[in-house]
Amino acid sequence: MKVVTAAQMAALDQHAIGDVGIPGAVLMETAGRALAYACARRWPRARKVLVVCGPGNNGGDGFVAARTLLGLGRDSACLLLGSISRLAGDAALHASIFRGLGGQVLEVQACEALPAAVLGVDLVVDALFGTGLRRPLEGLPADLVTWMNGLGLPIAAADVPSGICSDTGREMGWAVRATLTVTMGLPKRGLFLYPGATCVGELLVAEIGLPAQSLRSEALPGELLEVAQVRRILPERLPTAHKGTCGSVLVLGGSRRYPGAPFLAAEAALRVGAGLAVVACPGEIRLGPAAGLREVLTIGLPSPQGVLEPDDLTRLLPLDPKVRALCLGPGLSEKGSVREAIHALLAKTDLPVVLDADALRSIAGEGPLRQGGVLTPHPGEMAALIGASSGDLEADRVGSALRCAREYRAVVVFKGAPTIVADSDGEHYWINTSGGPVLAQGGTGDVLAGAVAGFLAQGLTPSAAARAAVFLHGQAGDLCASEQGPRGVLAGEVAQALPRVLARTLECHPRGNRSHLPSDKPSTLLEDRHDP
Repeated sequence: MKVVTAAQMAALDQHAIGDVGIPGAVLMETAGRALAYACARRWPRARKVLVVCGPGNNGGDGFVAARTLLGLGRDSACLLLGSISRLAGDAALHASIFRGLGGQVLEVQACEALPAAVLGVDLVVDALFGTGLRRPLEGLPADLVTWMNGLGLPIAAADVPSGICSDTGREMGWAVRATLTVTMGLPKRGLFLYPGATCVGELLVAEIGLPAQSLRSEALPGELLEVAQVRRILPERLPTAHKGTCGSVLVLGGSRRYPGAPFLAAEAALRVGAGLAVVACPGEIRLGPAAGLREVLTIGLPSPQGVLEPDDLTRLLPLDPKVRALCLGPGLSEKGSVREAIHALLAKTDLPVVLDADALRSIAGEGPLRQGGVLTPHPGEMAALIGASSGDLEADRVGSALRCAREYRAVVVFKGAPTIVADSDGEHYWINTSGGPVLAQGGTGDVLAGAVAGFLAQGLTPSAAARAAVFLHGQAGDLCASEQGPRGVLAGEVAQALPRVLARTLECHPRGNRSHLPSDKPSTLLEDRHDP
């Protein structure tokens, strides 16, 4: 499913209104009715509902929702920020219809009038600002948000919880903590980015009558990374397959301090289906972690200081023709010799490559990679790659990933919550919907890098390999959390779970669009013709 910014959503609305001829008032009617039906289904015993409306189109959705709830037998009233006389356009029309049917609208000019409005209320609907917010909340709007949060009642948000930037997920001073968010047409990307994602609660996508071809337009570069998409891009396994046809991965990594990292990557490559995995590492560590992983081949490099040296490449080059993908970096150090060796190897190969950990620091500031490939930075490594502070990176995870992809002309996997995959064109991106804090464990990044390399070896493009690996890696973490609890899951256990989630994905036959997290559960698509 596509994911959009506020500007992209506004353009879709304008196309529907100006080019297709769907009146804006009709779109608002459909959106408000979908919001009302969602509330009635979610809280069937809520008899008294207070809808908090802002002065714009989000408030207009709220007036329609309040009127629809009246028709469903609920006692609904509206709390309006400001004066009815200042409403305009479709919002003014629907406010007038609501009042004409006997609906009560309380104009709020100061917070002193608020306590009396909630006597006996079972549910609050937040229809204050939605995607239109451009500056931090202060004054009465901030007081309203704080007041709603302090009521101790469930809150249903229209489109986006008020106070959340719909593009970046940042809190604009104060933000509504919703129990349910009903977003209109397409999900906004800020609903999946933190801290905004913590304010969303359950997420539903409402069909409001926008043209289907617009919702699937290639002009929309953002998508959610979900099970249906991953299932379509996974490599086919023919009955005649053997280890040679499934590809070989060479992992170059390891050091005295991090002996296990390259073996985690090699195991992950095998777990996602690569035919062979070879670890090239300092000779002194090759028999340690490998002792429990008999399927991995090893090449011991001289590495007299226990870290990679440029001369070690003489043991590797020319590369075995059976090798189809490289994974560079797991467990390396930041020593200058490592940088020299990485540059020398990249200059001598056109194989698809995954760069992780200290291999990323080795190329920082060097510009486009000759052979493209996949970069897998965490925030610290991303800061080194594009020269930005960690605060700026986290304030705009999507923008940071796209910038890095443009500068290095590579697919970028920006690890974190959530992980962003940016295509090498620097325009298209995917927001992952799997995984969670269970992956906050040393070594899980090595597993991810190895999984990407494993898919590259099986013939997937860098973009497809990154997407498949990121989603399945997250699902493997989710599976481990469900079986073992949310803490203490080891990276090796995540690698071992990969075949199980891979099998589950291949057997999955999703139906319809997906918009409800976690991503392996069916979504709810709201339609206003269904009564609760």
